[in-house]
Amino acid sequence: MSEAKQEIQPLQIELEQFDDELGNMSKKHPRSRNKPPGVVVLLVLICAILSISVIGYLVSDTDQNADIIGVETDDTEERERKDPISPKFIVNMTDGIMYQTIGDPMQHDKTHFTQGLTYSKHSDMLFESNGLYGKSSVCKIDPYTGEEILCVKMENRYFAEGMQVYGNPGDEKLIQITWKSQDGFIYDAESLALIKTFRFSTTRNEGWGICYDDNKNEFIVSDGSSYLHFWDADSLEEKRKVQVTRQNGKAAEEINELEFVNGVVLANIWFKDVILVIDPTSGECLSEYDMSNIWPKLDRKKEGADVLNGISISKDEDVFYITGKKWNRMFRLKFEGL
Repeated sequence: MSEAKQEIQPLQIELEQFDDELGNMSKKHPRSRNKPPGVVVLLVLICAILSISVIGYLVSDTDQNADIIGVETDDTEERERKDPISPKFIVNMTDGIMYQTIGDPMQHDKTHFTQGLTYSKHSDMLFESNGLYGKSSVCKIDPYTGEEILCVKMENRYFAEGMQVYGNPGDEKLIQITWKSQDGFIYDAESLALIKTFRFSTTRNEGWGICYDDNKNEFIVSDGSSYLHFWDADSLEEKRKVQVTRQNGKAAEEINELEFVNGVVLANIWFKDVILVIDPTSGECLSEYDMSNIWPKLDRKKEGADVLNGISISKDEDVFYITGKKWNRMFRLKFEGL
């Protein structure tokens, strides 16, 4: 601040000398007792310029001092903000292949119209919900080979959709939703025995995908719209809903199968080879992964396979299971940046 004072003092002396000269002029010329309008304007301009210069200097000096003592300015705070749910870096569809497959594909029953895929770290078991009227089922899958361990067929009137495992070790349950009947089911995860049924509603009154945030004890549900619905895990009542927006600013329509991991929601989009990474609070798509090369459409059509659908965590950190409807294979992979 001493440098600012040194710059101000000479200007103050010059102004004082100028004022004295005006005083002498008024004594010699009585009609000029009031300062001429032009001189007043000049004085105002000089004061304004001086004020702007000093304020600019002080702001600059404050920023420099903030850097020295470690105080963050707005730009620095934005640049260095560490959001706990943010991915390591942002991925978009133009980035190409931003995942790494691990090992060879596992087998997967090609008759399964996969609607939900969920893994239990407690029991080291993979579960699958399969749809279509007359063919819907709940299955236990070997997480290492992809082989079926147990499958229970559902009533023909139900079109099964998403499913999620939850609960404590030794007392785990499965929650499953259906497409249009608005019926949901709770099963014992060990035996797949039905425990109870419940009714639900969503924006479209349909059920598509479901996952579980154990920190908040709430289920997150999709219904084919652009909304995520948040249910209290005990009452199964909706607490709120959030609209999801893509990176292009448009609504993310037809959100399908879901998975929750590290504070974000991973989502399939019906008939699209893409996986979204969604902030569950704001609904913003943090990243979008192009999955068109994992099993290209032209290749899988030759095998009678349908769309990409089915994503789940595994026992290995950052490793996910990926499959699709009527796919004869299941992949294990890591997403870059997640």
